[in-house]
Order: sequence, then C-alpha cells, then structure tokens
Amino acid sequence: MKRIFLFMWLVAGASAFAQPNPGTSYFEGSNLFTTVTRYTSLGEHRTGTPTDFATSEWLGKELAASGYTVKYHEFSLKQFFPEVVRVTDAKKRVLNAFPFWYISDSIKLDVEGVLTARATVVKDKIVVVNFTSNQPGQSGEQLLEKLHALVAAGAKAIIGYTENEAGEIAAINAPKAAKPWKAPIVLVSPGDAKQLLEQEGQTVRVTIKGTFKQVTARNVYGTIGNGDQYVVVSTPISGWFGCGGERGPGVATWLALAQWAAAEKLPYTFVFTGNSGHELGGWGAKAFLDGGAPPVDKTKLWVHLGAGIATLSWKSTPSGLVKENHVDANRNFFYSDAAAASFQAAFKNVAGNKWPTTQRTGGELIYVIDKGYPNVAGAAYSHPYFHMKSDDASKTSPAILEEVAIAFRNFIENQIRPQ
Repeated sequence: MKRIFLFMWLVAGASAFAQPNPGTSYFEGSNLFTTVTRYTSLGEHRTGTPTDFATSEWLGKELAASGYTVKYHEFSLKQFFPEVVRVTDAKKRVLNAFPFWYISDSIKLDVEGVLTARATVVKDKIVVVNFTSNQPGQSGEQLLEKLHALVAAGAKAIIGYTENEAGEIAAINAPKAAKPWKAPIVLVSPGDAKQLLEQEGQTVRVTIKGTFKQVTARNVYGTIGNGDQYVVVSTPISGWFGCGGERGPGVATWLALAQWAAAEKLPYTFVFTGNSGHELGGWGAKAFLDGGAPPVDKTKLWVHLGAGIATLSWKSTPSGLVKENHVDANRNFFYSDAAAASFQAAFKNVAGNKWPTTQRTGGELIYVIDKGYPNVAGAAYSHPYFHMKSDDASKTSPAILEEVAIAFRNFIENQIRPQ
C-alpha cells in the first residue's frame, strides 16, 4: 500500500512540474488575436457610444476576474451620432463622407454652393482642401489655422481628403479645443475628391444629419498590489471605427500584461488604465492624468501601448495594397533614458523604429511626458489603414501580436525586477 501511495505521489508531482507556466498562455498569439477579434466585434468605438461603454465594461470584468480593484473615471460631453453624411456632386452622384469633429448643433448642416479648390475667394462657396501634408489622422496647427481662416472668410462648407494608397476616407482626430466648427466640414476618399476637383465652379451639396446627445464617457482602470512604487500600463480604447489594427493590438497586449502582472505578484502596485476619448483630443488620457494617475515621484515605470503596435505590412502594387505575412517595420517605439538598457535588450530583435523620447515620441505618451513622468516607454504608429472603416482584425496576426506582447513583458520585467 505504501508503494502505491508513493507511486501516486511521484506521478502527481511529475505531472505538476510538467505543466506549462500558466503565465505563458496570456501571451500566446491565438489568445491575443481572440482579444482583438472580440474588440472589433463590438462595433465602432467612438467615445461615449454604446460600443465604447461595452468595451470598458468587458475590460473591467476581465481585470476584476484577475483580482484587480476596478473603477471607472467618467467625463461628460455632447456627442454627435451621425446618420447620413454625404456629398452630392454636380452630376447628382452621392459620395460617402464622414464628419470632421466637432459638429455644431447651431448651424445649417445641409448646404449647397459652388465648388472651389482655391483659398483666395471662398465666400458662400464649398471649398475642397487637401489634408495630406498633415500628420496622418491628426489635426495639426497648420491645418487648423487654414480651416479657421476659410470659415472666417465665409466658406459655406469644407470638403477635406487625405491621399492614401488604401483609397478610403481617413478620419481625422478632433482638435484639442472642443469648439464646434462654424461651417460643416466633411471628409471624402481621395478618389471622390479627384472627381469633385474636376467639377470646380459647379454646384455641389454637403449634408450632415444625425443626433446630438449629452453622454457620459469613461475610462476603465484596475489596481492590484500594495507596493509603495507604481507601474502604470495605459492604452486608448476608443477610436473612429472598428480599429482592429489601430487599437486592437494595444488592447490585447494591455490585457495580457494585466493578467501576467496579477499572477506574478511583484512588489509594486500596478495600475492598468484603458482610456476613452482618444480621438477627441486625448480627452480620457488627460482626465486620468489630472485625476487618477499615481504621483510622479512614486511611479517606477509607465508603459503606453498606442496605435498600430503590431500591424501587418502592405505592399504597393498597381492594383492597390497587398497584404504581406510579416510585421510592418515602420512602427515606432519610444523609451526614456532611464529605461534604455531594459528596452534595448527586450526589443533587440523586434523590427521597428526605436526612438529615445528626447528625440521623438507619439500618441498619448506625449501627455505622460508633459506631466513629468521620467521612466517611460511605449509605441504608436499610423499604419496604412489608420482611421479607416476597413481597419479590422485582419490587419494584424497571432504571430506578430505574440512577438510584441512578449517583448513588452520582458521589458517591464527587466526594468522593475529587484536586482
């Protein structure tokens, strides 16, 4: 009988030691990709929408299941819910369009006028503007100054476009100052813009229809641990459309890191924040920094998982973009001097542009640095389908998700492990 018990104990012990480290499953590409597909399946992720609320609810439950204390940081805004947005050209063809935020509820949003591409005489005309020289997806100061000047000069409406190889409408993030435009501004695809430019001097119509609602948007954040020093991991959770390549990889890596940190029980307090309001001038990130973030002097490390951290490469061909089975090496990583050694070791074999934050940074990491946090790292990139409706889960893959998630885990571990 003793021999039987001894045999059973040895088998059980061998079986236990043969089990893989449970933490490794968090970073398996298939699991990360499942997170991306679930994120995109919820719908279009604009701030304050039911999809945005459902996203924070889902992520909050995932954090709670790993033992985090979960809270929501709320902020209120008047949001526009578009129903019909179009340009009707001189030939009565209907062209799809998308609004440029913020939309005013006190002006006429269905206007007709003579089309022009010249900025000299625009009074009572509809002006076509090329946004291409602007940073992709962003409303830079030069662009905003130009648009304000056109509106002040009496433009009835503005039609913007961004040249891109995908040939789609590329949405533009709202200006940081939440002031509605005093004329309707819409965005069209580069192909439709070309057709419109051929109709200069003819009459076209810009139509925006939808509903304005006062809504409450929210960030979700979870806290775990009782260390005196904090480790913060942040990612945006909102965006214009499905955001499969833009937001999906960051959300998947964020969740995997949260599960890993909970299991590891390292001697720190971890804070994982998922911020809404990204496309509206970083509204949620700023709200968290102003009212929920740990003190600068007690923050050991801040990692930000911004846009496009793991998207596939696309090859230009005469018939359009063709997907390739490897990562887009044009993505951008950032790290501060204090994190340089750990970052370079963890990302040594990971393709991408790697920038010291003294030279360049991007995404919401800019706000973190502006607040004075010295120990930071992150990533952000405008991939070829950035801010477009077709940006779905197919813009990433399990293999490239796994690579970047493991690299960020290794970086954090190297940076914060007691020496």
